[in-house]
Amino acid sequence: MTPDRVVAALKPAALEDRSEAGVDAAIAAIVATPRSVPAARGTARRPLWPAVAGGVAVAAVAVTVVGVSTHRSGRPEATVVPAPPKASKVPNVQAAALSFTRTGRYLTVKVKDPVADPARYEEEFAAHGLNVDLQLAPTSPKKAGEVLFVEDDGGGRVKMITAPGHCGSDTCDVGIKIPLTYKAFVRVIFGRMPGPGEHYNTGPGDTPGEGVGLSNVRGRTVADVLAEARRKHIGDIGYRWQPTSAAEEGDKQPYPMGIPADKVKGDWRVYDAVAGVGGEVLLFVHPAG
Repeated sequence: MTPDRVVAALKPAALEDRSEAGVDAAIAAIVATPRSVPAARGTARRPLWPAVAGGVAVAAVAVTVVGVSTHRSGRPEATVVPAPPKASKVPNVQAAALSFTRTGRYLTVKVKDPVADPARYEEEFAAHGLNVDLQLAPTSPKKAGEVLFVEDDGGGRVKMITAPGHCGSDTCDVGIKIPLTYKAFVRVIFGRMPGPGEHYNTGPGDTPGEGVGLSNVRGRTVADVLAEARRKHIGDIGYRWQPTSAAEEGDKQPYPMGIPADKVKGDWRVYDAVAGVGGEVLLFVHPAG
């Protein structure tokens, strides 16, 4: 500030009765004295940009400081980016594992999610007042979703629903019908797709041996099937007697508890190969003739 501008800002009375030296001294005192800031009138407000060292102001809301650069004037500048918006909370609604359709006096039940936790099946049945133990077992791909087994304590009142052509060229049971007033226990097993390398039992319409990773075994010799099993690293083999007449049914067969491996000949014929317990493969065999 120049002396002329300081003088212009002074009231005339401030310089009255002063010598030239006194005026110069007054001007010097005014310039050297810090100017006080008058208190703001009205309601006090919090500053939007709080002061920090070096005269830099940083926004305190909704921004994140990621770096500091230097302006051409030599003053540091804050580099900021907007904070990411808050993710909206969407409720996680779990899809139903079963479908329930009321038809007359019956409740029709089908499996919608064949890989659901079995506890979910039990919960959904219970929500409809039903005491049903539903399980899923591996089966041939063309029979996935089929009813493999039904057991009830209500005199056979639980019915199975069939769907022509649903399982390949066959007519399959794809659901169950339970009377609305039914309160007894029911056990149902539905077929599901097998996992990689998982064994499953075959049935009518399936290729004998496909459930344990073998090609069609029907009519082949034991020696031939065993050679294929070795190539595919299937080593746990058990043998069962295959009846070929009524005289060999049930307890009348020579080996009702299974055939010892040393009794099976290489030229015997294989009729089927199914999954046993604990990864065992059971070959149903009979002497050639």
